[in-house]
Amino acid sequence: MDYETLLIERQKGVASVTLNRPTKLNALNSTMAEELRQVIKELEADREIRAILFTGAGRAFCAGGDVKELAKIEKMKTNEIEQFVRFGDLLIWDLINLEKPTIAAINGVAVGGGCCLAMGCDIRLASTETRLGVVFVKRGISGADLGATWLLPRLVGAGWAAQLLLTGDIIEASLAERIGLVNQVFPPDKLMPAAHELAEKLAAGPPLALKVTKRALKHSLYRGMAEHLDLEGMIQTFCFRTEDQREGVKSFLEKREASFKGE
Repeated sequence: MDYETLLIERQKGVASVTLNRPTKLNALNSTMAEELRQVIKELEADREIRAILFTGAGRAFCAGGDVKELAKIEKMKTNEIEQFVRFGDLLIWDLINLEKPTIAAINGVAVGGGCCLAMGCDIRLASTETRLGVVFVKRGISGADLGATWLLPRLVGAGWAAQLLLTGDIIEASLAERIGLVNQVFPPDKLMPAAHELAEKLAAGPPLALKVTKRALKHSLYRGMAEHLDLEGMIQTFCFRTEDQREGVKSFLEKREASFKGE
């Protein structure tokens, strides 16, 4: 399927999704939001795809919401504004609930909704030229948008989340790495090779085990330890009955790389 605002490439079990509005710094408009929701569903259903990599065309990852669309909001009725906000929430919900590993290769500025898209991925890699910020308050709106107030404290802790959300400050990649907003920082020419290498590593892993590990990670964010240990027990019992588990043990004993099938 062709998309107006996205480029999709598939290789070695990895789908690369490139936000493709470079002249607008890949600003998120309604078309891109709709297409992202569609491609998430498409890739989730594609059994050949085992990991998904998100990045941006040109010199930005995503500069947040398209200002031209945001300017129209003042003419909307309250129920229309609610629908507008809710659609963005559904995009983040779909992204967070993807059961395949996701990586954001943040190749430039990622602010507002763009920062939230990156935060919605499992792993975030950045370049030394990356700048990140949840800048909503600088536009006179709440930082409670696109899941920011749920995602950010879980990544950087309550203190840094409060500072970033209440000031709307844009920070450099080095600070983002130090506080845990991004996992690693690379020189600009090394970012995409590193991101593809990691994505291919994830794609070569046992699909069922990665899927249920993601479920457990998400579950741990809002459940107590006793309940969570029960879940871990059920998940691990399931994994011990898979062909991938048998292959993992067999390949180790035979001193070779495992070949996982998702069975």
